[in-house]
Amino acid sequence: MKKLSALARAARNPSLLVKFELLSLIPVLLLGVVLATTLKGTIRERTLADARQDATLIADLSFRQMLSRGEVEDGLGPAAKRNLDSVVAGSLKDDEITRVVIYNRDLRVAYSDLDRLVGRKLDASPELKTSLSGKSTSAVVPAADGRSERLEQETLGTYVPLRFPGTKTPAGGLALYQPFEPIAAGIADDTRALYLILLAGLAVLWAAIARIASGASKQLRRQATDNERQAQHDALTGLPNRALFRDLVTSAMAARPKSSVVAVMVMDLDRFKEINDTLGHYNGDLLLQRVGPRIRRALREADTVARLGGDEYAVLLPEIPDAKAVSHAAQRILKELREPIVAGGLALEIEASIGIAIFPDHGDRVDTLLQRADVAMYTAKEAHSGFEIYSAEQHEYSPDRLALVGELRRAIDEKELLLHYQPKASLETGRIIGVEGLVRWQHPRRGMLRPDEFVGLAEHTSLISPLTLFVLEEAIVQCRRWQKEGHKLTVAVNLSVRNLMDRQLPKDVARLLEKHSLSPDRLELEITESMVMSEPRRALAVLCELSDMGIALSIDDFGTGYSSLAYLKKLPVQAIKIDKSFVMDMIEDADNGMIVQSTVDLGQNLGLKVVAEGVESEEAWRRLAAMGCDTAQGFFLAKPLPVEELMSFILGRAPATDEPARTYAAPQTVAAPQPLRAV
Repeated sequence: MKKLSALARAARNPSLLVKFELLSLIPVLLLGVVLATTLKGTIRERTLADARQDATLIADLSFRQMLSRGEVEDGLGPAAKRNLDSVVAGSLKDDEITRVVIYNRDLRVAYSDLDRLVGRKLDASPELKTSLSGKSTSAVVPAADGRSERLEQETLGTYVPLRFPGTKTPAGGLALYQPFEPIAAGIADDTRALYLILLAGLAVLWAAIARIASGASKQLRRQATDNERQAQHDALTGLPNRALFRDLVTSAMAARPKSSVVAVMVMDLDRFKEINDTLGHYNGDLLLQRVGPRIRRALREADTVARLGGDEYAVLLPEIPDAKAVSHAAQRILKELREPIVAGGLALEIEASIGIAIFPDHGDRVDTLLQRADVAMYTAKEAHSGFEIYSAEQHEYSPDRLALVGELRRAIDEKELLLHYQPKASLETGRIIGVEGLVRWQHPRRGMLRPDEFVGLAEHTSLISPLTLFVLEEAIVQCRRWQKEGHKLTVAVNLSVRNLMDRQLPKDVARLLEKHSLSPDRLELEITESMVMSEPRRALAVLCELSDMGIALSIDDFGTGYSSLAYLKKLPVQAIKIDKSFVMDMIEDADNGMIVQSTVDLGQNLGLKVVAEGVESEEAWRRLAAMGCDTAQGFFLAKPLPVEELMSFILGRAPATDEPARTYAAPQTVAAPQPLRAV
């Protein structure tokens, strides 16, 4: 692993590769030294072994055949000595043997080519003892060694045991002394040849290592380049990713001339999820790949297009003159995107929402610019304006408010959210017939937060789905509890536009109703005109599925949206709720009064129940009842209340003679219930 990491570093720096190759020569040379030393010793041992084998062969074929055990032990007779002299003389003449000594177990010389040695006792050297134990051995004997009687040259002494039939132990031994110089020369020749072969092999090995290192270096350089690109570019589109875009913005801010500004755009494609769900992910990816070049066509060469993720893109405009020029660039981008893009065999017109933040006006850090461009983008999306430049007036998206999004997940998990319920009463009978569940957030530091302080932010994140499911389940559980206690009430819950785009919503609602054993007709879901019209086909599919389950649907804030009456007639809704902005001023403003009357008439003609929100006075109550409006909701009746206060309020209004399991009427008159002061 260390060698691989060194090679990886060398791949990034060619000079390091040369150093690596030179350094790799050191272990190769060390390997050569170790191998040479080992093999040299092996050659020497092999040569000595060959000498022992030759001496053993001579002893067996020549000397032992000519001797008897007694001659070795007691000394040779004249005839036996002459026979041995004739054999030894030839070897001495050919310089194959320098000296021959036969000795008995007492180390006394029984025969030698040097007569004066016969009868003398030899020194007990380790080699002599080894031969008498039955093993052959050899050793290099210096010229001055007394064992060879001061031979004039270095010799190789080989000591062979002499065994005779019928005995287990040798009778003595044979010492043959050969000139060592030719043997040493042979060892040197073999060693040199081996060194040359070893050197050639090591050179080939090092060349192979260098070649492999060079090839691996090139491959690692290519891989490092690819990895660097992959780390900084989006895999699908090939555009710079968020990390590289941040670096480019930082560089542009540092290099900005004082006469110009740096603009950051964050862009989100409108209705991309619908395209992706309808045409499939393959065509959705194809569309995303074609958006980048479209944006590029509207920009300067120095500008940068990046993909931040999903259907979100970013644009960097360095050294641009002013905000006016930035606006022109945004307009060009929107114009380019409006040209149809073919995907899945269809020509699709792409719309986008662009948010713009400018350095240094809107911040001096990359994160701040991206955050404020994101805020401006959501403003553009809600206003359907195409693009917006960040301004401080977009206060609801301040960083302090945006921080709530990070805390909302914890709030859902830790039950910091709760529901307050606002009663709804029949204008004909004055009886409480249902409630609307409104979420609140009991924040540990900020206190009680109303839904308009966090629901809008949740709609722009993935938290809107778990938030809606939490509210739905809390409302269903409470409604079921009331039902068990004998209180016949319906409960209404508001849906978000993101909920209507979720085809999983009907299944989630059905699961919660079944889980808590609540009849679907006890639940009412409220939607707005604008959320239906933003994605009419998908919204209609979800609404029809909910309606088929037996759930009541109503249009909230009716009169403030942009829907057509023809389309309204197609919606599977049972009620419309007149927006409180008309109801609250209907007494003083005749035009608002006419709008309310027209809405009531429209609802009756379409067979829909009509609910008036914002009823805050007895006069408004009576006027609505006279118009034929069905239901009233507002502070004149009651503000949104916690569960405990709600039940105290309802039970305080119930007549003693009425059946508590059905409805609750006002004690004094059905036309004008006793108001509860708003707080």
